[in-house]
Amino acid sequence: MARTRSRSRAAPGARLTGGEAAGRHLLSLPDSGLRATTGMVRAALGNILGERLVSARVVDLFAGAGSLGLEALSRGAARVTFVELQRAHAEVIQANLEMLGFQARGEVVVADALAWVRRLEPSLKAADLVIMDPPYRDRGPELCQSVLAQLGVVAVQLSQWDPVVVVEHHRQLTLSTTLGALNCVRKARYGTTELSFYQRSP
Repeated sequence: MARTRSRSRAAPGARLTGGEAAGRHLLSLPDSGLRATTGMVRAALGNILGERLVSARVVDLFAGAGSLGLEALSRGAARVTFVELQRAHAEVIQANLEMLGFQARGEVVVADALAWVRRLEPSLKAADLVIMDPPYRDRGPELCQSVLAQLGVVAVQLSQWDPVVVVEHHRQLTLSTTLGALNCVRKARYGTTELSFYQRSP
């Protein structure tokens, strides 16, 4: 991905909370309108997942600035595929991968998350962990429900597909407890943010 004006406008933003790059600042786009995952939530998610992150193959949907996927890489994930619709944000993710020395372990895809999931991309089929942080406003809740439902369909279609699926969403958004072959197995709340964890039905 070529270096562009969006990279030149990037400025230091959030810090990584754990692993080999703990304390390092990530680049972000000022006034981009992104709602970045807070350090508290990223740290909590990393602690909940713990050893599951080590050598994991991860998909980060609605990646934004990439903070969730970059946190996973810092904590030992083998590979992260970042799926982000806005090219300017995707370019900043790529810049962060290069800055942190993670470029060999990261892939940045400019795509609509729902369409990408429907295509059953190889990196989705191979995923041990799927994390998603759709926007809280506008069409965000609708997109969140649609992509999560489609992941439930994928779990029905692929009988051996058994990742952990984690959704970061506003606590006022009620998600279904069962979607296709996925069940909600855990919830954790941090202020206005809730994390919902899904796994394949027994």
